Amino acid sequence: MTPLHVQFSQPGSTNRQEEARVLSYWRDYLLYLEEKETGPSLEDVLMFGTGLKEVPPAAIQPQPQLVFQKTSQFPMANVCANTIKIPIVASYEEFQEAMDCGLQNSPGFGLP
Repeated sequence: MTPLHVQFSQPGSTNRQEEARVLSYWRDYLLYLEEKETGPSLEDVLMFGTGLKEVPPAAIQPQPQLVFQKTSQFPMANVCANTIKIPIVASYEEFQEAMDCGLQNSPGFGLP
């Protein structure tokens, strides 16, 4: 599987500490999706961030990136750059709610 590049702030900065906390929310969220039977799925995350329905046999180009953002409480994506921008929030519960809402309300290019 293609690795996800995480774009962090400078080491030791307050932003970096927040990003490390939110990255743990991201990892927990992916585990949560893997275990769920309804609602957003890992495939939905792939579609949201890359526009792809499945991982291609070759690497995804450009390399997928995870970026932290404070400008929106919901995730955003740029499928041309294969970038997912995740919100910096105070708790895992807020993160999960924001991610679920963002994934469920993204159009997915009209694909079933």
